[in-house]
Amino acid sequence: MDDASMPRAMCPYVPHTTYEAQSTPAPLRVCVIDLGTNSFHAIIVDAYANGSFKVVDRMKEMVRLGDSGLAAGRLADEAMERGMQALKRIYLLAQGQGARSFFACATSAIREANNGGAFIERVRDEIGLRIDPISGAQEAHLIFQGVRREVDVHAPSVVVDIGGGSVEFIVCTGDTVHLATSLKLGAARMTERFVTSDPMSAADQEALRTHFREELAPVLAAMQEHDVRTLVGSSGTVKSLARVCLDQHGQGDTSVFEVDVSLDAFRDTLGFIVGTSADEREALPAVALKRVGQVGAGAVLLQVLLESHAFNKLHVSAHALREGMVVQFIRENHERLQRIAPYADVRRRSIHEVAFRFEWDEKHAQHVASTALFLFDRCLPWYAGPSDDGELLEYAALLHDIGYYISHSDHHLHSRYLIRHADLRGFYDGEVDLISLVARYHRAEHPLPAHPHYGRLSPHDQKRVAQLAGILRIAERLDRSHYQNVTTLAVGANEEALHIDACTKGDPELETWAAQQASTLFEDAFGRSVQVTGHRGTNTRPPGEDAMAYSLMHASTES
Repeated sequence: MDDASMPRAMCPYVPHTTYEAQSTPAPLRVCVIDLGTNSFHAIIVDAYANGSFKVVDRMKEMVRLGDSGLAAGRLADEAMERGMQALKRIYLLAQGQGARSFFACATSAIREANNGGAFIERVRDEIGLRIDPISGAQEAHLIFQGVRREVDVHAPSVVVDIGGGSVEFIVCTGDTVHLATSLKLGAARMTERFVTSDPMSAADQEALRTHFREELAPVLAAMQEHDVRTLVGSSGTVKSLARVCLDQHGQGDTSVFEVDVSLDAFRDTLGFIVGTSADEREALPAVALKRVGQVGAGAVLLQVLLESHAFNKLHVSAHALREGMVVQFIRENHERLQRIAPYADVRRRSIHEVAFRFEWDEKHAQHVASTALFLFDRCLPWYAGPSDDGELLEYAALLHDIGYYISHSDHHLHSRYLIRHADLRGFYDGEVDLISLVARYHRAEHPLPAHPHYGRLSPHDQKRVAQLAGILRIAERLDRSHYQNVTTLAVGANEEALHIDACTKGDPELETWAAQQASTLFEDAFGRSVQVTGHRGTNTRPPGEDAMAYSLMHASTES
């Protein structure tokens, strides 16, 4: 008979892709965080295996992490505290939006500070968020990936991203990057070093210009070599200056991302900004309050660029580092996204997201899950709970070894913790407890009422956990080698005993011995003995007239 007409005990383990497939693949919800010198930017997106993504939410926090610390090479305590509070709010927002993965990158202020590592450790300890400090070159390439997705740069172009601590320059033609560099010319850094007056004095302006001309020499040479004529700005500084320009020239209702900004008008705006006081800049709606003191230095940098090279087009990109981080995440997790894409069911998709997140041994986990489901169906007449618990057993089997992500020692305890706190979606709280405890008892000591998490369950639920864990122990040991040696099982069941005969590719001794040794919890929980035998070959030896055979090779191939 075909699979559709087979009882579940005879069906191979398949992650329900056949009847849960959907026309629109399931996405993975991701939060990427750009920890800049001035501000922290976060975007929450639904990422798809085909490389596309959809923005769900955005959040920006002006933390001024580099305030008074760039020259000293040390983050101030007050700045770190602002950063911590901002990340806590971002993390709460992302969790509330259902983000399953996080990708956070630290740029110049953190990577250059001698206490930047301490800040990263504090974030990990207090929030549980991992931050990757990236080099200036990595930052430039990520910015290019973001901009390239949104702006046509087929003609030779230079992308300029003015941050607080650094400025990234990418000279490119289409997908080809000729130069990608990061220079310590950020608006906050330059203001701290060169600006001593308000409005900026002629002497301050000249000191800035001299420094910029010296530092920009390699960039200007690359632009000249590749005949660059298009300037693309991708930062908040360029966006603010372009917005002021449009406001000044009667285009206040026009998006800065939808037009090529007039270069002549933009030059006028730069001159205007450089000559204004902080109070005058604060009165401009386009200039954020916490950018008021730094935007002048950014304007001088752009003046030097426009004076030193002949451009004919200025475009502002809505995409920058964080969008590039999303593109990079999708590339690095392409296989993971492909594997979860077919799961329309939120519960099953959530389980597989967690499994991939904690780097599961996929073949072993699926082999164990397939075996456990088969044994569960054979034992269903004796089981104390509902038949739907087979689904929970399957999920516990898929995740039983994820504790290895933390440590080999006591990994079963770590598996329980990770499952319990993985924010699995679509489950009732009691179901997550059951899954986590079944995984926890797949090895080592038997469940006891004295164990805190197990002891809080009702006697009925304790019985369910013990029986499911007893099944999982046998199923797990039937792949003791992790090489899927067992190809077919034949199981007979009666009122006294469960008889298991394993057909194997190689010597059956390890798997049959391990399963027999692990059967005591099953025997205690079900009140029946277990007998495990095995042989090498292709044919099962049904232990009794009521035995049912099941091909694990079929299951492994299909899954």
